[in-house]
Amino acid sequence: MSKTNLTLLPAARISADLSPEVRVYTKFDCNLDMNVIKNGEIARHICYGAIPADKTIIIKSVNLSGITGEVSLVFNFLGTSGKLIETKEYKYEIIDSGCTSTTLIDGCWVSIYHWSEEEARWFNKNLAKLTDLDWKDQIYALNKAKINSIIVENVFYCNEYAGKHNITPDNYKGLAFYPSQIYKERFPLSSEDPLEAILSAADECGMHVFLGVGNFAWFDFSISSLEWHRMITKELFELYGHHPSLYAWYIPEEIFGTLYYDWEFVEDCRYKDIVRFFKEYKAFIGQLSPTKPVALAPSNIDFQEYEDQWKEILVNIDILLPFGFARDPENTNIDKIIKICNAAGTHLWVDMEMFAWPLDHGLVLKKCQDLIKEIRMYDNVEQIYGYQFTGIMNDPESKFNLGGDPAKHLFQEYLRYIGLS
Repeated sequence: MSKTNLTLLPAARISADLSPEVRVYTKFDCNLDMNVIKNGEIARHICYGAIPADKTIIIKSVNLSGITGEVSLVFNFLGTSGKLIETKEYKYEIIDSGCTSTTLIDGCWVSIYHWSEEEARWFNKNLAKLTDLDWKDQIYALNKAKINSIIVENVFYCNEYAGKHNITPDNYKGLAFYPSQIYKERFPLSSEDPLEAILSAADECGMHVFLGVGNFAWFDFSISSLEWHRMITKELFELYGHHPSLYAWYIPEEIFGTLYYDWEFVEDCRYKDIVRFFKEYKAFIGQLSPTKPVALAPSNIDFQEYEDQWKEILVNIDILLPFGFARDPENTNIDKIIKICNAAGTHLWVDMEMFAWPLDHGLVLKKCQDLIKEIRMYDNVEQIYGYQFTGIMNDPESKFNLGGDPAKHLFQEYLRYIGLS
């Protein structure tokens, strides 16, 4: 078993205007250096020096200036005597996009089964029919479109809401999407273990997976929710932690940009529950999987009006992916959220809604030209993740008609946009 952990943020590609961050943890005192390999030759050598044992070190930027295209980042862990102990190699891409973003869809959500039958009317029933092999095909399709990261929306089906339930870890009745030994009642799926299928296919493709540790209850960050999330995260890590594609932990409960101030069922002051949740969950992750990020996707609406409260929360969130910007493109608050995230040391990515708004007819996909236009709304954001792949894009070669012909057409049009068709 490896005695070192290393995570790159972003995971696989970045704009040439930025530098990736390196998070490293070792079980022994060592020295670290890195070679950037391009076309079989060392394009740059960087010596990082001493790395102490049993402490997560964050190297804020890896100097890749002047280097573009596909490279390998080779990290060498050297003993204090100078002997090579371990090497880790990562395929990476530096894109000369002319802006902060890559101008690509860097990652996408997938729903094993969508939480809303109404929203997912065009594809939910077919989602339940996907076998393990079919889920692998979905990941291969993402890889075909050079979408190199995946966020699994959630691993349990439960549609309760904060302030409107009496759920505890002891009486939780959610249905598992994977073979949980904690809560053994399963949601009816054709797939025996969709998480194993997704992660093993991602391993094959060199992709990166965020596991959505939920759903306990929407908007719920109570003590009970925290206890449940720690318990489920530990089980997920025991079952799937051996997969090199397991990249990060995603908390799918979501929350308003206004926190609880517009949610009548929970007192405003209970935003402190969210502060405590991420402080304690982040510490737990630091012990379980030291370098793996923690991510959350809140609404963007009026986010900046609660700057002080969000700063308390964000110091323990590694990646924030707000959604909803395109619902009011004339009054976007991207720059204000960037400022707040920068002050907290949080990476700001974006949850780009790939469906049309409003949801009068469920999740109806956007036309490709509208999607491309929206991608360029996020030129000053580090990464663009799309919600969602399943039911919105579909490889025409898929035997499942998820989202119908429009989803197949969007997939082909996006391939043309990135120059692959």
